Amino acid sequence: MEAQLDVILSPTEAFPSCDIWLVVDVLRATTTMTIFFECGGKKILPVESVEEGLALKRSLGSGWLLMGERKGLPPQGFDLGNSPLEVANACVSRYEGAIMTTTNGTRALLAAASTGAPVLIASARNALAAVDAALSLGSFIGIICAGRLGRASLDDSACAGALVDIALEKEPKALLSDGARIVHSVWCNYGRNMEEALKDASHARFLLELGFGDDIRLACQLGASASVPKLAFVNERWTVLP
Repeated sequence: MEAQLDVILSPTEAFPSCDIWLVVDVLRATTTMTIFFECGGKKILPVESVEEGLALKRSLGSGWLLMGERKGLPPQGFDLGNSPLEVANACVSRYEGAIMTTTNGTRALLAAASTGAPVLIASARNALAAVDAALSLGSFIGIICAGRLGRASLDDSACAGALVDIALEKEPKALLSDGARIVHSVWCNYGRNMEEALKDASHARFLLELGFGDDIRLACQLGASASVPKLAFVNERWTVLP
Protein backbone atom coordinates (compact mmCIF):
# COMPACT_ATOMS: atom_id res chain seq x y z
CA MET A 1 0.00 0.00 0.00
CA GLU A 2 1.31 3.44 -0.91
CA ALA A 3 2.12 5.74 1.97
CA GLN A 4 -0.22 8.67 2.63
CA LEU A 5 0.65 11.88 4.44
CA ASP A 6 -1.86 14.34 5.86
CA VAL A 7 -0.99 17.47 7.82
CA ILE A 8 -3.24 19.34 10.25
CA LEU A 9 -2.05 22.95 10.50
CA SER A 10 -3.61 23.43 13.95
CA PRO A 11 -5.53 21.20 16.38
CA THR A 12 -8.70 23.18 15.68
CA GLU A 13 -9.06 21.39 12.32
CA ALA A 14 -10.97 18.15 11.77
CA PHE A 15 -8.79 15.08 12.18
CA PRO A 16 -8.70 12.35 9.53
CA SER A 17 -8.48 8.68 10.44
CA CYS A 18 -4.75 7.96 10.38
CA ASP A 19 -2.68 4.91 11.29
CA ILE A 20 -0.22 7.00 13.29
CA TRP A 21 0.16 10.61 14.42
CA LEU A 22 3.28 12.74 14.66
CA VAL A 23 2.74 15.77 16.90
CA VAL A 24 4.93 18.81 16.27
CA ASP A 25 5.52 21.82 18.51
CA VAL A 26 9.06 22.71 17.54
CA LEU A 27 9.07 25.89 19.68
CA ARG A 28 9.26 24.32 22.14
CA ALA A 29 7.29 21.47 23.70
CA THR A 30 8.18 18.54 21.45
CA THR A 31 11.81 19.65 21.27
CA THR A 32 11.85 19.85 25.08
CA MET A 33 10.26 16.40 25.40
CA THR A 34 12.81 14.89 23.02
CA ILE A 35 15.72 16.33 25.00
CA PHE A 36 14.13 15.28 28.30
CA PHE A 37 14.39 11.64 27.21
CA GLU A 38 17.82 12.10 25.65
CA CYS A 39 18.98 13.17 29.11
CA GLY A 40 17.59 10.08 30.83
CA GLY A 41 14.12 11.29 31.78
CA LYS A 42 11.73 8.45 32.59
CA LYS A 43 8.22 9.71 31.77
CA ILE A 44 6.16 12.85 31.22
CA LEU A 45 2.55 13.34 32.26
CA PRO A 46 1.00 15.93 29.90
CA VAL A 47 -1.83 17.98 31.39
CA GLU A 48 -3.97 20.75 29.92
CA SER A 49 -4.01 23.35 32.68
CA VAL A 50 -1.65 24.99 35.15
CA GLU A 51 -4.05 24.14 37.97
CA GLU A 52 -4.08 20.46 37.06
CA GLY A 53 -0.29 20.44 36.94
CA LEU A 54 0.05 22.04 40.38
CA ALA A 55 -2.50 19.64 41.89
CA LEU A 56 -0.77 16.61 40.38
CA LYS A 57 2.60 17.78 41.68
CA ARG A 58 1.16 18.10 45.18
CA SER A 59 -0.24 14.57 44.87
CA LEU A 60 2.89 12.93 43.44
CA GLY A 61 5.46 14.77 45.56
CA SER A 62 8.97 16.13 45.24
CA GLY A 63 10.20 13.20 43.15
CA TRP A 64 8.43 14.75 40.18
CA LEU A 65 9.33 17.85 38.20
CA LEU A 66 6.63 20.31 37.20
CA MET A 67 7.52 22.05 33.96
CA GLY A 68 5.86 24.12 31.29
CA GLU A 69 4.87 27.65 30.33
CA ARG A 70 2.21 30.24 29.82
CA LYS A 71 3.11 33.15 27.55
CA GLY A 72 6.56 31.59 27.18
CA LEU A 73 7.49 31.64 30.88
CA PRO A 74 7.13 29.12 33.74
CA PRO A 75 4.01 29.73 35.85
CA GLN A 76 4.42 30.42 39.56
CA GLY A 77 5.23 27.25 41.48
CA PHE A 78 6.78 25.40 38.51
CA ASP A 79 10.23 23.83 38.74
CA LEU A 80 11.16 24.41 35.09
CA GLY A 81 9.84 26.24 32.08
CA ASN A 82 9.41 24.87 28.58
CA SER A 83 13.06 25.41 27.71
CA PRO A 84 14.92 22.47 26.14
CA LEU A 85 18.22 23.99 27.26
CA GLU A 86 16.98 24.32 30.82
CA VAL A 87 15.79 20.71 30.78
CA ALA A 88 19.16 19.56 29.42
CA ASN A 89 20.85 21.12 32.47
CA ALA A 90 18.36 19.91 35.09
CA CYS A 91 19.59 16.35 35.81
CA VAL A 92 16.14 15.04 34.93
CA SER A 93 17.26 11.41 35.30
CA ARG A 94 17.19 11.85 39.11
CA TYR A 95 13.41 12.26 39.11
CA GLU A 96 10.58 9.77 38.76
CA GLY A 97 9.25 11.85 35.91
CA ALA A 98 7.82 15.21 34.96
CA ILE A 99 4.40 16.82 34.75
CA MET A 100 4.12 19.17 31.78
CA THR A 101 1.66 21.76 30.51
CA THR A 102 2.21 24.25 27.71
CA THR A 103 0.04 26.72 25.85
CA ASN A 104 -0.02 24.74 22.59
CA GLY A 105 2.02 21.52 22.59
CA THR A 106 0.49 19.45 25.35
CA ARG A 107 -3.01 20.35 24.15
CA ALA A 108 -2.17 19.14 20.64
CA LEU A 109 -0.75 15.94 22.11
CA LEU A 110 -3.89 15.21 24.10
CA ALA A 111 -6.07 16.04 21.08
CA ALA A 112 -4.14 13.45 19.04
CA ALA A 113 -4.56 10.92 21.85
CA SER A 114 -8.33 11.32 21.68
CA THR A 115 -8.38 9.85 18.14
CA GLY A 116 -7.28 6.42 19.36
CA ALA A 117 -4.36 6.13 16.93
CA PRO A 118 -0.77 5.78 18.17
CA VAL A 119 0.99 9.10 18.83
CA LEU A 120 4.68 9.92 18.48
CA ILE A 121 6.48 13.14 19.45
CA ALA A 122 8.27 14.85 16.57
CA SER A 123 10.52 17.87 16.20
CA ALA A 124 13.26 18.99 13.87
CA ARG A 125 15.73 17.45 16.29
CA ASN A 126 14.38 13.90 15.92
CA ALA A 127 12.81 14.29 12.46
CA LEU A 128 14.65 11.42 10.75
CA ALA A 129 14.01 8.94 13.55
CA ALA A 130 10.38 10.04 13.96
CA VAL A 131 9.58 9.48 10.28
CA ASP A 132 11.25 6.07 10.33
CA ALA A 133 9.23 5.10 13.41
CA ALA A 134 5.97 6.33 11.87
CA LEU A 135 6.51 4.47 8.60
CA SER A 136 7.15 1.28 10.56
CA LEU A 137 3.74 1.59 12.25
CA GLY A 138 1.44 2.34 9.34
CA SER A 139 1.02 3.66 5.82
CA PHE A 140 -1.31 6.60 6.59
CA ILE A 141 0.68 9.13 8.61
CA GLY A 142 -0.93 12.21 10.08
CA ILE A 143 1.09 15.18 11.30
CA ILE A 144 -0.46 17.62 13.76
CA CYS A 145 1.08 21.06 14.06
CA ALA A 146 0.43 22.49 17.51
CA GLY A 147 0.35 25.96 15.98
CA ARG A 148 -0.06 28.98 18.19
CA LEU A 149 -3.19 30.04 20.04
CA GLY A 150 -5.47 27.99 17.81
CA ARG A 151 -3.96 29.17 14.53
CA ALA A 152 -1.35 27.86 12.10
CA SER A 153 2.26 28.86 12.77
CA LEU A 154 5.21 29.16 10.44
CA ASP A 155 7.60 27.35 12.78
CA ASP A 156 5.48 24.19 13.09
CA SER A 157 4.53 24.31 9.40
CA ALA A 158 8.19 24.37 8.40
CA CYS A 159 9.00 21.49 10.74
CA ALA A 160 6.05 19.47 9.40
CA GLY A 161 7.33 20.24 5.90
CA ALA A 162 10.70 18.77 6.85
CA LEU A 163 8.95 15.60 8.05
CA VAL A 164 7.05 15.35 4.76
CA ASP A 165 10.28 15.88 2.83
CA ILE A 166 12.03 13.09 4.74
CA ALA A 167 9.07 10.77 4.18
CA LEU A 168 9.12 11.50 0.44
CA GLU A 169 12.78 10.54 0.28
CA LYS A 170 11.83 7.15 1.70
CA GLU A 171 8.46 6.82 -0.07
CA PRO A 172 8.66 8.85 -3.32
CA LYS A 173 5.18 7.78 -4.42
CA ALA A 174 3.50 8.81 -1.18
CA LEU A 175 0.13 10.51 -1.57
CA LEU A 176 0.04 14.01 -0.10
CA SER A 177 -3.00 15.89 1.21
CA ASP A 178 -3.37 19.60 0.55
CA GLY A 179 -2.04 20.26 4.05
CA ALA A 180 1.03 18.13 3.38
CA ARG A 181 1.66 19.96 0.11
CA ILE A 182 1.32 23.33 1.82
CA VAL A 183 3.89 22.61 4.52
CA HIS A 184 6.25 20.94 2.05
CA SER A 185 6.11 24.08 -0.08
CA VAL A 186 6.94 26.18 2.98
CA TRP A 187 9.92 23.94 3.76
CA CYS A 188 11.24 24.08 0.21
CA ASN A 189 10.65 27.83 0.00
CA TYR A 190 13.09 28.31 2.87
CA GLY A 191 15.72 26.16 1.18
CA ARG A 192 15.09 23.22 3.50
CA ASN A 193 16.72 25.27 6.25
CA MET A 194 15.04 25.44 9.65
CA GLU A 195 17.02 28.45 10.83
CA GLU A 196 15.93 30.46 7.80
CA ALA A 197 12.29 29.50 8.32
CA LEU A 198 12.30 30.43 11.98
CA LYS A 199 13.76 33.86 11.29
CA ASP A 200 10.35 34.80 9.90
CA ALA A 201 8.25 33.02 12.55
CA SER A 202 6.43 35.32 14.97
CA HIS A 203 6.76 32.74 17.75
CA ALA A 204 10.54 32.71 17.34
CA ARG A 205 10.66 36.51 17.50
CA PHE A 206 8.54 36.38 20.67
CA LEU A 207 10.93 33.89 22.29
CA LEU A 208 13.94 35.98 21.26
CA GLU A 209 12.44 38.95 23.09
CA LEU A 210 12.17 36.77 26.20
CA GLY A 211 15.84 35.79 25.91
CA PHE A 212 15.40 32.24 24.57
CA GLY A 213 17.63 32.50 21.51
CA ASP A 214 19.63 29.44 22.54
CA ASP A 215 16.42 27.39 22.68
CA ILE A 216 15.61 28.41 19.11
CA ARG A 217 19.06 27.43 17.87
CA LEU A 218 18.77 24.07 19.62
CA ALA A 219 15.32 23.49 18.08
CA CYS A 220 16.80 23.97 14.59
CA GLN A 221 19.18 21.01 14.84
CA LEU A 222 17.65 18.77 12.18
CA GLY A 223 18.12 15.06 12.77
CA ALA A 224 20.37 15.45 15.83
CA SER A 225 18.49 12.91 17.96
CA ALA A 226 17.43 9.26 17.65
CA SER A 227 14.92 9.61 20.51
CA VAL A 228 11.26 9.20 19.50
CA PRO A 229 9.01 9.59 22.56
CA LYS A 230 5.59 7.97 22.36
CA LEU A 231 2.27 8.48 24.08
CA ALA A 232 0.76 5.59 26.05
CA PHE A 233 -2.19 5.17 28.41
CA VAL A 234 -0.64 4.06 31.71
CA ASN A 235 -2.42 3.82 35.07
CA GLU A 236 -5.48 5.60 33.66
CA ARG A 237 -3.43 8.59 32.48
CA TRP A 238 -1.83 9.62 29.21
CA THR A 239 1.93 9.33 29.61
CA VAL A 240 4.84 10.14 27.31
CA LEU A 241 7.48 7.41 27.41
CA PRO A 242 10.94 7.11 25.79
